[in-house]
Parts: sequence; structure tokens; C-alpha cells
Amino acid sequence: MPYAYPAPKTGTAQDLLRVVTRAYELELARSGAVLPQKTDFQRRWIEPPFRAAGVAAAWLMEVLPAELVLAIHDRLYASLAAPRSYPFDPAAPAVVRARALAERLRRDAGREPALLALISHPPVMGDLAHLNFELVRHATLALRQVRGRPCRPRLVAAIDPFALDTTSIAGEGFYAGFMGTFHIGVDRLAFGRGHLGPELTPQASWAAMPQRLFGALSDGAEVGLVLAGGVPTTGRVLYGVREWIRGARRHSPRRARPAEVSAGLEADASFARFEKAVAETVFVPPGNWRVIDAWLMAAAAGLLPGETIEKAAGSALACLAVPETERPALMADLARNLERETPHRRRLFRLLAGRVARRRPLVLIPVIHSTSPLGVSAREAWGWEWLGPGRIRARRADAPDAPVDTTPEKFADRFVEENFA
Repeated sequence: MPYAYPAPKTGTAQDLLRVVTRAYELELARSGAVLPQKTDFQRRWIEPPFRAAGVAAAWLMEVLPAELVLAIHDRLYASLAAPRSYPFDPAAPAVVRARALAERLRRDAGREPALLALISHPPVMGDLAHLNFELVRHATLALRQVRGRPCRPRLVAAIDPFALDTTSIAGEGFYAGFMGTFHIGVDRLAFGRGHLGPELTPQASWAAMPQRLFGALSDGAEVGLVLAGGVPTTGRVLYGVREWIRGARRHSPRRARPAEVSAGLEADASFARFEKAVAETVFVPPGNWRVIDAWLMAAAAGLLPGETIEKAAGSALACLAVPETERPALMADLARNLERETPHRRRLFRLLAGRVARRRPLVLIPVIHSTSPLGVSAREAWGWEWLGPGRIRARRADAPDAPVDTTPEKFADRFVEENFA
């Protein structure tokens, strides 16, 4: 029986994830991979009690001493990565400099900086899968060390059935309950499933998670986040392509004239092929912009036979009437992001500036894996100070007296290309 992910039609941005889950269903069928089958009965009656147990465990972690909670997480991640492990060195130069930078920002601003560990994403299966657990283990230890006192680092982690497809239904429930409550879990399929489970962790809905993340950082918390936002293919489709078309819209003279955009789409042959190809498998949310998102995501995910993302993107620029002179630079930027495992995530960095850095300093700590040799390490941290709308002052920990005044978007390009594949 072919594996199928939950795919309720909601009429919201959640429907865009169906592009990703459908592409992966087809990949599973081609590869012959076997994942645990989870029936509607199991999701309705077995998953919720285990999710409730996870919520209870999260409440317990809130009352235990912070250092004990950190030790429990350390032991848990190490056991999941076993038998391989890579020692965390609290005296590593990059960690020591990050702590000094955080202290400097605290003194200058008169308030504690928020700490954000940005984590790389190795494969989730195969010989390198253990690195995922070692990365989050190192990230939490680095956050504690840079903070310089007991704290409770939180992780942003997907807790939906697509993220947890390799686990048992009991494991999925407990993980979703714990990570969705103690950590900043995000359920990208939260709406429309019709089961009790998601209702036990409403704060983990994809619609609520951004405020939870930015709220925690605005309060000066310590957070770890996988920058790719998923496995590399998912990251490119869900973030790279969507963020590219959002940027391209700013170049369109039709951005405030939806009727003209609709007319352009109706006349475009590439778009017509998209509508025909995905009509039975992908739900397209209402609104021109989400329709274009779905079109380009489907092309990038390989759901449109004979169509490439480059061709679809070129057609989209024509539908938006982007001036011919501006298209080459936009297409070159798309190509740069498509060849990367980790997209630039400019929108995330822009939101970090507007929602966090304007309230308190922010320290960004890259925690990266390597494959030759195998290992995990913290790289050079950066500190942010708010200069005004769309402007930040960035200080690298190994050169704190040589700040760079820039935009969050330009910083995103530099930071991601320095640290991530």
C-alpha cells in the first residue's frame, strides 16, 4: 500500500505543504522505502494519550532545575546518536569569543542579548543521520556556555506527521507533545486533521509558532533553529523558491493589480500545465500570490513533467510583468539558491531584525556539521544591534571592534554562504 501523508484541504497556506508531501510520496514509491503505516484509528485513539504524556513530561521539565534539564537533554541526544559522539569543548575559541561578544552587547545595551543557534541539517536517514542529534546536543550546550549561567535552551523542531514519518505512532505522539510544549515545536499540518492530538498542543500550530519564536527571543531566551527549515530538498522548495518569488513580486508593476496578474496566469502555457498536472493531488490555496507559490514549488519539487523551475520562474516573471532588464539578476539569484542545500532565508533574517533586534541585542551562533572528517562544531558568532528600520550593526566575535552596518538581507547572504552548504 503506497504511503500517504495526511492531506486535508484547508484553504490556508498549509495547503502549500501538499506540494512537498506529494513529491516525497512519489519518491518513496520509486525508492521502495518502507515507513511505518499509521491508520486513522491509531491517530484518533493511540496518538493522543502519548501526546498527553509528552505534554506532562514538558511540564516536569519546567519545574526541574535548569542544569538538570540540560543534562537530561544531553544524555537523551547522546543516546540517540550512539554509538557515535563528538565531544563538546566549552573552551573552544569560537565559543569563548561568542560569550565575550554576548557580554559586551549586554554591557552596551544594558540588557541581556537573545541567543540564537543556527544549525545545519545533514541527511535524516543513512550513515550521517546521527549528526542531527549531535548538532542539537552541541547547540544546547553552546547556548548554555555562551549565556554563562543556568538556562533552558529551546529548539524549533517540526512535529507533524511528515517530520515524524519514520517513528512509531507512540513515538510520534510523545515527541509531538514534548517538543510542542517545552520546545518550540511546529506542526505544519496542524489544521483539518480531525484528531484530538493537534488540539492538545495548539501553540505548536504553524500559524502560532512564529509569534512564539520571536516572542521567546524578544524576552531574551536561548533558541536553536535548523536554518534549512527541513531536509535540503524541502528547504529549497518551501523556503528558497517561495522567498524568491516574494522578492520578485516587489519588482512587479502588477503587484497591486491582481486582475492583471490573473489574466497573465490564464494566458500562460506553463501555468496551464501546472493546473492540469496537480489538479487531483495538490490543493491550491485561494489568492494569486499563493497560486504562484504553489506553481513554482510544484516545478521545483518535480511534480510537473517536462517543466523545470527555471522555465516556470521565467513564465512567472512574465505574468508579473517584471521589466526585462531586471529579470536576469532575479534568475541568477534563483539559481544561486537552487544550488544550495540551505537557502539564504532573507525573510527570516529580516523578521529577526524587526521583531527581535529592535528590542534587544541578538547573538547568532552557527553550529555546523562536517563530513570529512565527521564532526560538529560551533563557528564564529555574530552580534546584532538595531540601527533603525531595515538596518543593523553586525559584529563578528573575532573582530568585535570592526562592526558592519548593513541590511538583514545582505547579512543573510554573507552569513549563510560563510557557514552553510
